[in-house]
Amino acid sequence: MLRAIIVDDEELPMKLLKKLLSDSGEIEICHTFLNPHQAYEFVKENPIHIAFLDISMPEMDGLQLSNLLLGTDASIDVVFVTAYDDYAVQAFDMSALDYLMKPVSAPRLSKTLDKIIKRQRSAAVEPYTQGLLEPVYAEQSLKENLTEQETKVLRLLAEGLSNREIASLLNITGDTVKFHIKNVYKKLKVNNRVQALQRAKEVRILY
Repeated sequence: MLRAIIVDDEELPMKLLKKLLSDSGEIEICHTFLNPHQAYEFVKENPIHIAFLDISMPEMDGLQLSNLLLGTDASIDVVFVTAYDDYAVQAFDMSALDYLMKPVSAPRLSKTLDKIIKRQRSAAVEPYTQGLLEPVYAEQSLKENLTEQETKVLRLLAEGLSNREIASLLNITGDTVKFHIKNVYKKLKVNNRVQALQRAKEVRILY
């Protein structure tokens, strides 16, 4: 299941998109923001897979917000949502996964989610597959694949801290710690902490 955010300065289209995403059955958690600055602060501490961004917003537009989010985690899939098609070329120049016109329809959104699911699966498998062929490249890929927050959690696990202690130290919730650990296991292709720490040392994430 995927974690997403919606950022739109208009509440009605934001609520509509959230309902469509909920009805799709593909989104685990969907947070909404009227303020792009708040969305950015949230993503710095909470990993997401997808960002649905309105382009035309005051103070900070969706294109600017996209740059900030991808600077935090380059694996985030960005989908621009707008009432205007003037920005389409610019959006795809920024490597947006898709570009949706308001009002968003369920069939059109379904195509976007199919793209995202295929891309997420490919991204999860690719570093490990390449590692079988190119060990040095695999090490670098796994290091880059882990987010900064996931790496912090992994290092704290190596120090023997509990989930509660990690949550307190990083000022995040226990559920967020569990989510980070789950992502680490998935990316490192392991099933438990011992395997995760062993794998992290093999690829030199930990020394």
